[in-house]
Amino acid sequence: MKINYLMIATGLLGFGLGCFGQVTPSAREVMERSRDQAKLSGLESKTTLEIFDGKGNKRVRETTMASRLFSDGTEKRVIVFLAPADVKGTGMLIFDYPDKPDDMWIYLPTLRKSRKIVSTEKGKSFMGSEFSNADLAVGGIDDFTYQFEGSEVMDGVDCWKIRMTPANATIAAEEGGTGRITWVAKKDYMPRRTEFLDKSGKVYKELIFGGIKLIDPKGGKYFVTHMEARNLKSGRYSIMNMDQVAFNPSVKEEYLTLSFLENQ
Repeated sequence: MKINYLMIATGLLGFGLGCFGQVTPSAREVMERSRDQAKLSGLESKTTLEIFDGKGNKRVRETTMASRLFSDGTEKRVIVFLAPADVKGTGMLIFDYPDKPDDMWIYLPTLRKSRKIVSTEKGKSFMGSEFSNADLAVGGIDDFTYQFEGSEVMDGVDCWKIRMTPANATIAAEEGGTGRITWVAKKDYMPRRTEFLDKSGKVYKELIFGGIKLIDPKGGKYFVTHMEARNLKSGRYSIMNMDQVAFNPSVKEEYLTLSFLENQ
């Protein structure tokens, strides 16, 4: 009987893969997949932002947000403050590009004009909260290099632990530190926690992600509905809760413009 050794070898290889699971992706591939998960065809939401100082005193902001992903891979997002009265009408416009640094603009109704947020401001506070302007953007995949730090269970979920190091001096200056450690869930590629490292390598801030829901079953896309930003040095923290979320690929492009912000 003639034996086809190639078929036997192929069969054994397939058996081995079936037993041991698929090949683990690289750290960069995990982050690429996580980045793609964060980009939805279109979304509308209403959010409550709670800002706590080091003594536990609370301020509350209410916002509305709309976003849409375009055919060239650019995601455009607009955020408008609804309350309280002293910030009502303040808005942000964010363009997340697939292959270059994002663009951000802020509109201040008291000045009746918008201005572009320069790269050195992206690490600054978002409307007095512990979230930075950069926390609201997806960010470019080439902004960092990536290295596995192992696997850990974070908040009850099996995750990859990945070190993110700024790819160049410009990104390092925006970060204001030496990088980040992030935990990405193996089951859905969504982030569960990110720690920010200062210039000495110590953790000074953390982002916690929760309330993760399947929002686009057809596309297999999930969405974070709860975020916390905690300053470990000052004790200040901020919480974002997406109270209403609707998947909507048909968000009007006219909403995602400076003209809309300035004439709302």
